[in-house]
Amino acid sequence: MNQIILTVFIVFVGSLIAIQGAANSALGKHLGEPLHAALISFGSGFLLLLVLTLTLTEGLPDISKVAAAPKVTLIGGALGVVYVTSMILFVPKIGVASALIAALCGQVILSIILDHFGVLGLQANAASPSRIAGGLLIILGLFLINYKSIIRHIN
Repeated sequence: MNQIILTVFIVFVGSLIAIQGAANSALGKHLGEPLHAALISFGSGFLLLLVLTLTLTEGLPDISKVAAAPKVTLIGGALGVVYVTSMILFVPKIGVASALIAALCGQVILSIILDHFGVLGLQANAASPSRIAGGLLIILGLFLINYKSIIRHIN
């Protein structure tokens, strides 16, 4: 598939993260317990994945393959719990845009490092000046989105 089409699709998918953050935050407020909201979020995601897996593949994953997988590759779900729970806790305090740009900063900075070193079997992609500049622009975006809040705390 064309890289431009894939990129536009990923931008769309990324926009869903803003809705997810707002919805999970509202659910946490409604339930009165952020971990309950995270549980419901992951539970509904699990059910959707189960239906998709059973309808679009030849069944559930082979447990022996899962057991033989490098243990570090199994951490994704746990990291998702940290992310989703953090968004539930912090979106009401700093807003969706501030929370997402902060998360994006962390994602871009670490992804440049992971790519540079080819971590977890990724194809190495050097931290070139243009990639570093892109990371710095994301950091600038974090500052600009939070400018009023930053100035308020300085004064």
